[in-house]
Amino acid sequence: MRVITVCVGSACHLKGSHEIINYFKDAIKEAGLENKVELKGTFCMDHCTDGANLLVDDVLFHANSVDVAKEIFQKEIIEKI
Repeated sequence: MRVITVCVGSACHLKGSHEIINYFKDAIKEAGLENKVELKGTFCMDHCTDGANLLVDDVLFHANSVDVAKEIFQKEIIEKI
């Protein structure tokens, strides 16, 4: 099971983490990966100035927009499952 963890702390929330979470929810469902990808939220990842922070498994990424989240999903989830 792959795990995507998105920061929902105040700094990341202000940088769009809520929209990124909504994107991941829809993308996981559209790809039929509900049984292969778990989406979780967490608080501060200590990289508040880098953008909305997220982990794919244990690898840290910074998404400044939903478009960046789409690229991460494509490269780290779709291409590797």
